[in-house]
Formats: sequence, C-alpha cells, structure tokens
Amino acid sequence: MSDYWSSKTIFAGWATKTDFNSIIDATVKTEKFRYNQLSKEEAETSFKKEQIEGLNNTLMTYKKQLESMDTVDEFLVKKVTSSKSEIATATVKAGAEEGVHTLDVKELASAATVTSNDLDEVAYTAADTTMTFDYDGKTYSVDVKSGMTTKELAKAISLASDNKVKASVVDLGYDSKFKLQMRGMDLGAGHDITLSPELQAVLEGQQDPAVALPAGTPAVTAVASKNARFVVDGIELQRDSNSISDVTEGVTYNLNAIEDGVVIKIDTDYDAIVSNVETFVELTNQLRTGFDLVKNYENEDLDEKGVNYSLKSNSQIKAVENTLKNILTTQGDGFIQGSGAGDDLYATLGTLGVKTIARTDDKNFGKLEFDKDAAVNTGGTQTFMDLLKADPEAVANVFAAAGQGGSSDDSTLEFNSSMYALGLTSAGTYAIEYDGGTLPATGDNNTITMKVNGVDQEVGYDATTQVATIKEGDAKGISFKVVDTSTGTHSATIAIKEGKVKETINTLNEITAAGTGTFNVMIKGYTDQIDHPIYGLKKKMADELARVEALEKQLIAKYAKTEKTLSQYQNIQSMLEFQLKSQLSDK
Repeated sequence: MSDYWSSKTIFAGWATKTDFNSIIDATVKTEKFRYNQLSKEEAETSFKKEQIEGLNNTLMTYKKQLESMDTVDEFLVKKVTSSKSEIATATVKAGAEEGVHTLDVKELASAATVTSNDLDEVAYTAADTTMTFDYDGKTYSVDVKSGMTTKELAKAISLASDNKVKASVVDLGYDSKFKLQMRGMDLGAGHDITLSPELQAVLEGQQDPAVALPAGTPAVTAVASKNARFVVDGIELQRDSNSISDVTEGVTYNLNAIEDGVVIKIDTDYDAIVSNVETFVELTNQLRTGFDLVKNYENEDLDEKGVNYSLKSNSQIKAVENTLKNILTTQGDGFIQGSGAGDDLYATLGTLGVKTIARTDDKNFGKLEFDKDAAVNTGGTQTFMDLLKADPEAVANVFAAAGQGGSSDDSTLEFNSSMYALGLTSAGTYAIEYDGGTLPATGDNNTITMKVNGVDQEVGYDATTQVATIKEGDAKGISFKVVDTSTGTHSATIAIKEGKVKETINTLNEITAAGTGTFNVMIKGYTDQIDHPIYGLKKKMADELARVEALEKQLIAKYAKTEKTLSQYQNIQSMLEFQLKSQLSDK
C-alpha cells in the first residue's frame, strides 16, 4: 500500500494467493494524482506567501529606519558646544547658522514658593474650618480638619488646586519636626502665591488660633516667581522659562545656573551628515539585496518535489522594485534645478554623487554607490564634501526636505505656509496666475479664482492682509501673500519640496498599507488560495483525501468479496478434483 495508507492492514488473497493489495495500491496511487497536484500547488503558494510576507516586513523595516532621517533637522546635523555647560547648554536645529554666541545668565526663571516654619507632626488641633490661598489670580479653598497632620495638610493643599500648586513635606530628622513647602507649577513672573491669614498662621506653627504664637516667631512669606534674565550677544532679555528658543533662530538655550561669560559655538557636523548619506545608501542596498534574494531564491527540497515556487518573473515585485528605484534617480518633487533666484542648486541624488552602479560586470550591479571624496561628475573635480561645505542646506533638502516652500518671485507672491505636514498639500511646483485688478479691496473671507498650473481653482483671500489660501486640488492649503496687487496679469511659482527620503517613505506607506498595499493584497490572495473554506487548497486536498480513502475502502470490500467468491469456487474445484481422483482410483 501507499505510504499514506500504510496504517491500514488488508487481509486479501490469503486463500487464492491473488495479490489484491498491489492492485489496490496501484489504483489508489493513480487516484491520488489530483491530490499530489494540489499538494504541490499548496507548497508553491505557501512558499510564495512566506517570501512576500518577508519582503513586506523588510519594506516596513526599511521605512522605519528611514524615518530617523526624514527631516532636514534630523539629516542636517549641527553640533553645539558650551564653554560652561554647568551654567548653560544649547540645542540646535538645521536652520541654526554656524557661529559663536555669548551668554550671561543673570537670573533663572523660578516658580513661586512658600516654606513653613518648623512644624509638629500635627499641624492643626482646633475645630474643622476652611482656609484659602490665591495662585495665579485664582482663590483655592482647603478643608482643614481638627488633628490634621502636616503631611495631610500638604496633600489637601495640592488637591485643592488640582496640583497647580504642589505641597510637599520634608522630615527634618529631629524632634518630629517637619517643613511644608508650597510650589507653583508655572515659571516666570506673575504666577504668585498669596496665603490667607489663617493658613499663614498654621504654616508659622499656630496649631490653634486661640493659642498665640511665641514672641519672635518668624513670619512666613511667599517668594514671588521670577523671569529668567540673561544677555545674548550683548542684548539683555527676559523670558518666563529657562529653555529659550525664540532668541536665536534654530537655537534653544538651556539655563542651569547664574554666571557670565558662557560661549556657545555652533558648527555643521559634516561627519554626521556623511554618516547619514552612507546609512541611507547602505539601507537601500540591503533592501535591493532583499529583492534579489526573493527573486533568485532556490530550494532543493521543493525542486526535488517539482514545485514551481520561483518569483523571479512576478510582475508585482518588479513593479514595486522599479518604483522605489525610480524615486532615487528622478528629480525631487518641488525642486527646480537652475541658477535663478528661486531655483535649487541640486535636485537629484546623482548631482550629489549618489549613483546607481550600471557596470554589468560589477557584482553590485544595480546597487547604489557613494564616495564623499570622489568627483560627483565624470571629469569634474568637485566632490560631495565640496558641495556640502558650500551649501549644507541645499544638499540636505535633496535627501530630507519635508514640505519646505518657497516662491520663484517674492515681489509677486510671498510664500507663507502649506498643509503638507497634514497630508493636504502635495509636494510639487504650482504656477499661480492672477489679475491684480480683480482682487477684492475689502473683506477678510473672500473666495476668488486663480489659475493653478493652468486650471481655475478656488482661493480664499483676506484683503486686509493680502493673504491667499488655495482651497482645492493638490495645492490645497498653500498660503501666500499677494504682494503685487496692481492691475494686470501676474504669475509666480510656489514650490513645495519633498526630499528623496520622504518621498520613499510616502511611497512605502502606500505599498505596505494594511488593506490596500501591493504585497498585503498578494498575501491575502495567497491566504485565500490556501485557507478559503470553500475553494481553498486545503479544503480541496481534504476532499480529495476523503474521496481516495472512500475509494480504498470500496476496493478493499470489493476484492474481499471477490476473494471470498473465488475461494468458494476454489473449494468446489478442489472437491470435484478429489471426487474425480477417487472415482478413477476405484476403477
């Protein structure tokens, strides 16, 4: 019998010596042809599903890795040092200019505080009452109970103000004495605490209003909140925080202590930027290797079984691979390469020396290559490092621009903002044309029409500020000031830039989307092909096995019956032969 049915023992042919088992085996084997074909198909589909799942996971990992460098602030690394880090430090964004800033810290921003005198464990012993305090212009009521401990009083103060003022207790470590401190949660001048006379008396140590405090008991007074006072590059300033980000563009100063003479130095971290480029190239090449492995995968076991598992010619894989490759060879959306005032110095990775290996005899054919010290153009002398040092932001934009906007002519249209970050404005270039003579002269909520890339579109317009906002289409959410309102036709181009890292991530979001992504659709198709309860391969295989099993049982019964019949005839024949021999011997 076949391996599948080897657990079934059939007693056939014991009398007639006919090999019915071989006959049944041969029949079952023939009938299992359809099952074997389905089994191969199931192995093929399962293998392809696993490969596509792996490739989809690789794409999601690649996307996650790229997200660490998908903004100019992350890509264009600036480094900052402080001559006195214990006094002040700083953090910088990509927009910070290289240079040196001097900083004198005159006073730190502080919160309002009140510190009690030394208190006993029980802070109040008189009848239950309500005491109040003011904070930031609002009055809060504290329910003070007879026998309330200092710790309970602190908790009641915090709860009364919903933790806008937090009270804590310090155990002084002797004679069961404690100090209670109230602290406002807001830094900067004007956020002050004022105590009612009753609460002040308790904090001074008066447990019962009927019992006067000893003469000479120190008065408890509130310490007012203060602004930070500091001098940056010779300009004296105040802020309500010790973290100041609105003084020097792209720089946040963090004040730690009071002292003069802090020197903050800002430099572009060229090594870190090069590392970002090299990481991008390495990650991209790892992904391309992943595609190659899937397309060229070989499995000896499946080969021996005759399973056609190859994905080398799969059109969806090729389409995804080519889409991702094309992104890195084309000009970035919103970039205009040229020498005009609104043009970009660089618009493609190739102009920065990040290129695809086109030499067919190279083992890395089709991968990216990058050398920071190699000439970016054949026969040229400029290297990536030369370009980076000449204009770091222009280089970073090609990789990591994420909605940066600009106008080709600020004297006509001055770019204001877009809704790129919200997904409403698409990256690209938008030629905007209008007639200044038709612009409304009054009203802050006008709807007008302007041509955007040659198509009439609705635009909101505020005549007071001259700010226009496009309401529809790919340019939806772009806001700009109409500078030239004179009669006549005017035009300018608004560009919303998207670097190659961001473009790749956005494309990967579509490719790996849970319900509609290319590979997830494939995975669902493979899953249905295998597991669908009506037409899935597993159901078909189970049906085939059931059919073959039923056939085998029928054959066993049939040949058992045949054996029985033949055995009966054989017995009759033997009896007749015996009788015949007996008769002949009698004669």
